[in-house]
Amino acid sequence: MSEARESPLVRTIWVINTCVDQIGTVLFAILIITTIKQKRLHGTCHLLLGIYAVCSLLSKIQILLPFTLIMLPGSGKIPRLYCALIQIIPVGGSMNVFSLMLVIGADRINVKCFATDWTASDDQNLIQSIILVLICLTSLCYILMFFKLLYEQWKGKASAQRKAIFRTLALIMAIQIGGYTLTSIAYNIVMRISSKFSADDLQYITCAVNVMSSLSSSLEVPILFVVSTEHRLAFKSEFSWLFRNSPQTNTNNIPNITSQINTNFVQKFQPPKINTLVH
Repeated sequence: MSEARESPLVRTIWVINTCVDQIGTVLFAILIITTIKQKRLHGTCHLLLGIYAVCSLLSKIQILLPFTLIMLPGSGKIPRLYCALIQIIPVGGSMNVFSLMLVIGADRINVKCFATDWTASDDQNLIQSIILVLICLTSLCYILMFFKLLYEQWKGKASAQRKAIFRTLALIMAIQIGGYTLTSIAYNIVMRISSKFSADDLQYITCAVNVMSSLSSSLEVPILFVVSTEHRLAFKSEFSWLFRNSPQTNTNNIPNITSQINTNFVQKFQPPKINTLVH
């Protein structure tokens, strides 16, 4: 481990992975701030997405402690108890958030608790099989939700709000499941053909896979702001300074125009005044 820490290539890859992960940290922090401060996002579904963002942010900052250990000069040894105390909140948070999405939680547990160097090949195959089952079960839940939505639409009971909620959640799940499935496939391919590459080549390939995986998990935040009207309006309200150059004159003038219309309407249809003075 000490030899690997001294390698410029290893340090560079750690810097790249950490920086890419912090893109997600910033995006999820924006979602958390918007959810907390905007009352329009205090509904049950929006609060669940806010909790999900908190745990996702914690999962993004998990890399900071190992990154610090890698970059520290010297041996960089820190007692395991201190490491556990520092990481207990990020690790616990990430496990909680991904309990909302079972497949992601299983994948993170696999990465954090069953690293390749710590498990035998039989254990790895068993874990991969379990993750595959969890992926199928999670996908089945959303497929059942989709058919339930179709049934309600066929019966004329489907509402626009339910459709919007399902569309948002389905899109997030598609990003998560698709991104992590492709990442798992990529890792399996790399492991199978690893004997054909040098150690440095494997470092480059693994770094590319990690970057794509991190970006795919961070992408759901801007996607959420795009597809969810409530989140988009809340974001514009909370970070209005970002939209100072956008045309807002029409929005600001709406009350005045309405007032003028009402005044003209009253004046036009006002009954004639009756002169009550007695001559």
